[in-house]
Amino acid sequence: MVPVNRRRFLKSGTAVTAAGLTGIAGCLGGDDGIPTLSYHFTVPIENFASLLGIPEIQEELENVGEEYELTVSNDSSTIDSLNAMAAGECDIAQVTTESYANAIMEDAVPQGITKIATDFWDAHDDFYGFTVYSPPGSDLTEPEDMEGASLGINAINTGIHATYTRKLMDLGLDPEEDVEYVEQEFGALPAAAEDGIVDAIVLPPLFAAGVRDEFNAVYTSHEVFDQEYPFAYIAAANRALEDHEDAIRTWAEDYVDIIDYVEENRDEVVSLAADHFEVPEEQIDAFYLTEHDYYRGVYEVDFEALQFAMDELEESGITDDSFDVEDHATNEYLP
Repeated sequence: MVPVNRRRFLKSGTAVTAAGLTGIAGCLGGDDGIPTLSYHFTVPIENFASLLGIPEIQEELENVGEEYELTVSNDSSTIDSLNAMAAGECDIAQVTTESYANAIMEDAVPQGITKIATDFWDAHDDFYGFTVYSPPGSDLTEPEDMEGASLGINAINTGIHATYTRKLMDLGLDPEEDVEYVEQEFGALPAAAEDGIVDAIVLPPLFAAGVRDEFNAVYTSHEVFDQEYPFAYIAAANRALEDHEDAIRTWAEDYVDIIDYVEENRDEVVSLAADHFEVPEEQIDAFYLTEHDYYRGVYEVDFEALQFAMDELEESGITDDSFDVEDHATNEYLP
C-alpha cells in the first residue's frame, strides 16, 4: 500500500473543472450578501449531490439561491476534492471510505472534516458492488490471475482502491509488490483495458453500464466484504461548519429534497443529467436507481456501519489505525 500523509494529499491533486466557480469557498457571498458554498464531487449522476449543479433541478429546491449560493466542481478523485478542501477552496465534498479515513488520521485538512450524510453503500446483496473487469479475450478471468497484472484505477488511496487491495491480501498477494496500478480517469479505463494498457479495471456503475455485457466480471466487492457498508459520504470542512452553519443546514435540506425529487421523477432526471453532463441517456438509464445501481436506502449516518467500514480498513492493513467515528460524523445537519 502506498502510504498517505498530509504531504501526499496536498501534492497529489489534479486540475479541477468548475461549473460556475465564483470565488474562494465560503468566503464570497452572492449579490445579495448570502454565503456561497462550494461542493466538489467525483462521479457525476451517481453522486446524488452532483445533480445540484443542474439549473432545472435547482429550481425545484427551496434553499439554493435564497439561503446560499452554490458552486459545483467535478474532480478526478476524492483526494483532489480533499486537496481543494485543505486549500480552503471547497466547503463540502464527496469522499469515500479510504480517503475519508486517511484525511482524518493524517490531518490532511486544517481543522478537520466531518461526515454529515451518506450518499450510497457498497456490497449490498441486492444492488451493485464495485466490480473488477477484464476485456474480452483476456486470460485474467479469476482473482488469482491478478498476480503480476497492471490494474487500472482512477486514483490510489481512495475507497475504490480498497476493492483491489483487500482481495489481493485475501489471496496472499502483496498489494504493493505483486501488481502495478495505473491511474486514469474512469471514463478512459475501458479503452485502456481494450488497448492492453492495463489488464483489469475497477468501475463504478455509471461506467460499468457500458462494459458489463462484453467484459469479463472477475469479481465484485460482495466477495470482499462481509456485509454492506456505507461507501460514499458527504463531508464538510469543520472550518465551513463553524463559519457557515446555517447555510450548510439549508444545503443539507436541499440534499434530502433532491433525493426525494429524483426518486419521484427518475425519467426526467435521467434526461436532464444526460444533457447537463453530456453522458448518453441510455448509459444512465441502464443503471440509475435499478439493481445495477448502489444501495441508496439510508442517507443518514449509520454509526455502527461506518465504524465497521473504518475498522475493516485497519484490519485489512489498508490504513494503519482506526478511530471512533462518532468524533468525526454527525446527523445534526440533516433535517
